[in-house]
Amino acid sequence: AGLGYSLELTDAAKDFVATKGYDIQFGARPLKRAIQKYLEDEMAEMIIRASVGEGDTIVVDFDKDKQEIVTNVKKSESAAEA
Repeated sequence: AGLGYSLELTDAAKDFVATKGYDIQFGARPLKRAIQKYLEDEMAEMIIRASVGEGDTIVVDFDKDKQEIVTNVKKSESAAEA
């Protein structure tokens, strides 16, 4: 059963993960590890901290100045009205 939240990645975040997940020798094989390290682990922490509710959207972006992935929660319309 799903928890009813969605994921949105900016183009900058996609580019960062794709770059980290590609190796000239191994091709895209490291991509799974990059997705786990930069996306799944952070999302799991957000869910554990109960920062994400049903209908919310996890927005993943890349901060070019800090050179790191940043995540935010965009609350659902129904949660914002409550």
